[in-house]
Amino acid sequence: MAELTARQQQLLGILRCRRGVVTTDRVHRVNRDLGAPKRTTARHDIRTFHRAGLLIQGGADDRRFYLLTKKAVR
Repeated sequence: MAELTARQQQLLGILRCRRGVVTTDRVHRVNRDLGAPKRTTARHDIRTFHRAGLLIQGGADDRRFYLLTKKAVR
């Protein structure tokens, strides 16, 4: 996973430990603790993880959520 930044690798590790549904709000809250307080950063991180095959999308467009893939849990 060389394409992920150190912060994104940390974020992914935290999401792996906590499991469950991944939302923009959840990523935003974790990112604030990691020094990235903007919601746009959370959206960018989710988009990066989704493109890398680490998240799969679920829900309607107005209630979107993501789940970790098997690739992300390894």
